[in-house]
Amino acid sequence: MRQIGGYLLIGIGAIFVMATYLNIPLAIDKLWPAFLLIPAIAFHFFFFMDPKPQRAGLLVPGGILLVYAPLFFVSQIFMDGDMSKTWPFFLIGPAFGLTELYIFGGRKKGLLIPISILTTVALVFLAANLLSSQVGGILGLLLIVLGGYLVSRKKRDDFSI
Repeated sequence: MRQIGGYLLIGIGAIFVMATYLNIPLAIDKLWPAFLLIPAIAFHFFFFMDPKPQRAGLLVPGGILLVYAPLFFVSQIFMDGDMSKTWPFFLIGPAFGLTELYIFGGRKKGLLIPISILTTVALVFLAANLLSSQVGGILGLLLIVLGGYLVSRKKRDDFSI
């Protein structure tokens, strides 16, 4: 394990030395999310080398960083760093990490509550951000369909007085 960390530090150091003394452009303003991706992969690597439910806690920060790194890459490369429409992914990151903990850590049902809440809230806000000009119409249609369902469903005699 220690050797892997040593090789990683040597590689990163070599990149910085080449960029500094050989004038190789790094474009660090676009590539900095790689520094989040590296620990994300390391957390997963350390868990899957010896996958025990007691070590599944490594997957929570690993899962969070595994969602955030590509998000930051996309933001930096395609959207000039603007995250005003994609911020709900900050809720999906913890949901993903907790989902990995649920799957590999013994399937504790209590984890499904925060996973469901974070995912639902993130998807609602992501849809609202991406469809901002259509939200009123879509929300109106959903309310009409829900109201129509409630009006048209058969009454249950279970609650009659």
